[in-house]
Amino acid sequence: MTVGSTSSTSSTSPIGTQAFAGMNISNSGGTAPPITFNGVISGTNTTAMIQALMVAYELPQADIQNQINQLNSNLNDYQQLSSDLSSLQTASDAISQNFLWNATTAASSNSSVATATTTSGAQPGSLSFNVNQLAQAQVIASTNSVSSTSSVVANSPILLAVGAGQYGVTSLAGSGLTTGSHSINVTSALTGASTTGTSQLAGSTTITAGTNDTITANVNGTAQTFTIAAGTYTQSQLAAAVQAATTSSGTPLLNAGVSSTGDLQLNTSLLGSSSSLQITGGTALSALGLAAQTGASTGTAGAVNLDGGTSVAVNNVQSGSTVAVAGPNGSSVTLGIGATGLSTGTLTANEIGIGGGSLSSVVSAINSATAGVSASAVQVGSGAYVLQISSNQTGTNGAITMSNSSFSSSLGTMATVTAAQDAQIQIGGSTGYTVDSSSNTVTNVLQGVSINLVSAQPPGSSPVTLTISPNGTAMAGAVQTMVNAANQALADINTYAGYNATTKTGGPLMGDSNLTNLTTQILGVVADSAVGNNGITPTSVGLDLTANGTITFNQSTFEAAYQANPTGVAQLFSQGGSLTPSSPTYAGSVGLVFASDGTMPGSYNVNVSQSATQATDTGNVISSGTITAAENITVALGTSNITYAATAGESLSSIATGLNSLLSSAGIGIGASVNTVSGGSQIVLKSATFGSQSSFSVTSSAVGAGQTGLATTANTASQFAGLDVAGTINGVTATGSGQTLSAPLSDPTLAGLALNVTASGISTATNLGNFSYSPGIAGGMAFQGNLASSPLGGSLTGTITSLNQQIQTLTQQYNGYTPMIQAEQQMLQTEFTNMETTMSGLNSQGSWLAQQIKNLP
Repeated sequence: MTVGSTSSTSSTSPIGTQAFAGMNISNSGGTAPPITFNGVISGTNTTAMIQALMVAYELPQADIQNQINQLNSNLNDYQQLSSDLSSLQTASDAISQNFLWNATTAASSNSSVATATTTSGAQPGSLSFNVNQLAQAQVIASTNSVSSTSSVVANSPILLAVGAGQYGVTSLAGSGLTTGSHSINVTSALTGASTTGTSQLAGSTTITAGTNDTITANVNGTAQTFTIAAGTYTQSQLAAAVQAATTSSGTPLLNAGVSSTGDLQLNTSLLGSSSSLQITGGTALSALGLAAQTGASTGTAGAVNLDGGTSVAVNNVQSGSTVAVAGPNGSSVTLGIGATGLSTGTLTANEIGIGGGSLSSVVSAINSATAGVSASAVQVGSGAYVLQISSNQTGTNGAITMSNSSFSSSLGTMATVTAAQDAQIQIGGSTGYTVDSSSNTVTNVLQGVSINLVSAQPPGSSPVTLTISPNGTAMAGAVQTMVNAANQALADINTYAGYNATTKTGGPLMGDSNLTNLTTQILGVVADSAVGNNGITPTSVGLDLTANGTITFNQSTFEAAYQANPTGVAQLFSQGGSLTPSSPTYAGSVGLVFASDGTMPGSYNVNVSQSATQATDTGNVISSGTITAAENITVALGTSNITYAATAGESLSSIATGLNSLLSSAGIGIGASVNTVSGGSQIVLKSATFGSQSSFSVTSSAVGAGQTGLATTANTASQFAGLDVAGTINGVTATGSGQTLSAPLSDPTLAGLALNVTASGISTATNLGNFSYSPGIAGGMAFQGNLASSPLGGSLTGTITSLNQQIQTLTQQYNGYTPMIQAEQQMLQTEFTNMETTMSGLNSQGSWLAQQIKNLP
């Protein structure tokens, strides 16, 4: 007799044990192994009996599984609510700070002339201008044509560069260059002496003989008098007239031009360290916007190398001349020098092989070189083809410079078909100024505004006006997103924790007071703002609460309010605050810089022990206002530095002007000024920003009496640093950085609250007053979202963590029952097997006895 059985296995699947009647029944539920034998000898359904006994034994584990299932259901509900609140926080953060309320839109009075787009940072306002010209790319073409594209048109490689003009290079010729790109590196600028007018030229200037027609100047060490021809001139015509006045035997002593701001610019045609220029007087100075100078400016020597080879010094040469620069392995280039010299930077020139020299080969080679140009063989008539090369870049910086010597006489030379041209707009009419752009998208006029030029205007045309306005539609969309997120959270809270009066049933999380409070708090953000801000209330911007606990938003109402008062509407939604000063002295001295989503609304005391200061260098007091000896002054901030060469007898005012010009050009945030004090005047250098990060150094070649006194020891850097603000917020020690005082992010109340403290002159602990922080509607919503869903201490986060811990504990208990259940089943199977074995033995004995009795006589 054989009794079937199975091996014991472990499982944590849901319990669902059932008892069955009949034969060959297998238990597939719970954690006990299947029961597959029956009472063959006894005739008893042992499978059903064991299963029935196991159901009772498995009840505790089944109860645990039910608890786990319920907790998992609750966990899913809480996780959904946490996701809702996190979404509310994200949507609210998008509009919770003032600087985020900067969406603008641009409108043009004449879109056929110019349009505009705006980005972050654009400010409402308007700009009127005329479009003098559009940017265009240079196109050059051969002066002669050939009969076929297979005609040979070149006999040597072509050296070509795009944008050479921005480095002052006017022509290129090469020798011994390998095919490919080459770097022409101007490591030191070659400049002439120069000066720029201090006031803008008039749109129209009349020069009258004997009245306002002379300039006296020291040019390259020689006194000169220049007489301007009488006439009425535009700005550019006047510059040409000045240059003509300095010309002798066809060579000008001075090159003249007009800056983008309408100022006259003069440069010596001699370039290098021997050049000098000092305007000393003349009757034309007022008309030219010039002023007599107490000292002369000087030029600088240049240095150039080819492909990193030996540097070639370039000094004391005339503008328009050439310089040969030798490179590695016998290569060289010859550069034409522009009117104002050579500017530092790296020019990439391409040596292009010509293949067989045919027109088609040349076109293919140029296009394959990726040199920033496109070449084509243009058919201009029957059996007539010209080589045309177009720059891929608009503007003068995209101009093509190449050697004509490569081409055969059959093709002729390369002549300009379309000149490289910058776009230009005229702001303020004929008496205003011009702005140039290398493309037809002008981005350097208004912050955050890209002006797209469409067409040039004829002279005398009416200006086009761009109007930058607050974009109420865009901001309404952001508010609607926040409202949608809030309503989704409110709806889900009601689903999971509310009571359905129709079905008379409550949600699975009903009774959780945290969820009830969360509903009240979300709605309270709007309700608590009902008093509004300067007459602007939630209702006035389209926000209202409904009787069933939702928030409505009327976009039209919002847009009308925003258009009328964008600043006021932004203040209603965004974070803000104000100081109630302890003294009128400190009124307005504290402002909000930052508040996190965890910063609690409230009033916090601000106590400052040290005001922030700027790094300041105060020079010597000089009674004459001029320095005695020449002095080179180097100012360094971080990795940037400038050097100003002050001349003997130069005024402190002139030195300050020179320093400011260099500092501004280098982007160094330091300003120079002259203070008049008892006994004379002194130069003061001061950082634009506050705090320890604004430190700078000054090195001077000459110190002592009669010098600027900006450095203590000659040729040794003197250091100057500002101080960071120091103090407490709400009694908590805060960190200072410049004028910003920041509480720790870890503080449960302030949570990183940062304030801008402008109060000056404080060096001991001083109570400035109480700063009242208000998060606004959006900030308030973000606060509630963070309060619930923050990974660090959010109320829902805590509940989710607790549920996970409970599920983990119950799972451990569930798994602990499994081996006991399996052991119990094995024991019952063993007992019933033993019973069947015993009964089988008894049956055998019975059969034997019966046979014996039958055999009795």
